[in-house]
Amino acid sequence: MTARVIKFIDTHSHLQVERLDGHRAQWLAQAREAGLENILLCAGAPEDWERTLSTAHEWGLGAMLGIYPLWLDSTTPAELVGLRELAASLLDDPHFIGLGEVGLDGFEPGLDQHKAEQVFLEELKIARDLDLPLSIHVRRTASKTLGLLRRVYGSPGKTGFQPVRGAVHAFNGSDAEREAFLAFGLVLGFGGACTYDGSKRIRRHLSELADGAWVLETDAPDMPPSSRRDAFALGHSTLDTRPADILEAARTAAQLRGTTLAAAAASARAAAIAAFPRLETLLRLPESFGRQTE
Repeated sequence: MTARVIKFIDTHSHLQVERLDGHRAQWLAQAREAGLENILLCAGAPEDWERTLSTAHEWGLGAMLGIYPLWLDSTTPAELVGLRELAASLLDDPHFIGLGEVGLDGFEPGLDQHKAEQVFLEELKIARDLDLPLSIHVRRTASKTLGLLRRVYGSPGKTGFQPVRGAVHAFNGSDAEREAFLAFGLVLGFGGACTYDGSKRIRRHLSELADGAWVLETDAPDMPPSSRRDAFALGHSTLDTRPADILEAARTAAQLRGTTLAAAAASARAAAIAAFPRLETLLRLPESFGRQTE
């Protein structure tokens, strides 16, 4: 089916990175053919914020600004103040969607976890104060992440609780962690990893989640789907994930959920708009990526 019938939203991408300058136009042309309606570009460091915003404006995409937990060694208090001020100044910009990629990482050795928690805590406060959604990196840090969410937003079901908007990027947690994140109001992101037969827990989560609780993502140029990994092993492709690869994740989701590709895409699209409410305005603009060929 054509892009006009089935539409996808990629809720997490790094297509703005400089090393993709020679590929971006071609990859986005392929994305249109695949049915990509929009893509959320996630920045990882202060020096990436301007490039992310300019790329979003150039191509009609969404922009998420934040500090990636693996790149925070040089982060200063002034940069966190700058993030708050920049986010506040962009509230009238329809291309600005929220804060991301933010969060904690318990996998890479040698990280200053205390600093990471302080940076993430401040980003959560910015998101809460400005009513912005989040794209959250959670790798072996679910318990700490949930604890910081409770500190800033309160506890689900308790007086004073404020629901959180956004997505948990590349979710691969336990059943208890799944339910805890959903209780906060977050949705769970699935991309290339769900296409691997060996990703049994990820695939089970995707098969069991209710409509509205999950979204699609590519993490381009990272997180290659199964077909790209297999082609790379044969020397036929690079491992760089492309936005059009969302089709493989969507087909996997449809198969796991026992539904059609169109139904899976519609469910993920609706969940993306609910999780990232500012997307709704962007999608209506004539210059929005998915409308540029209409």
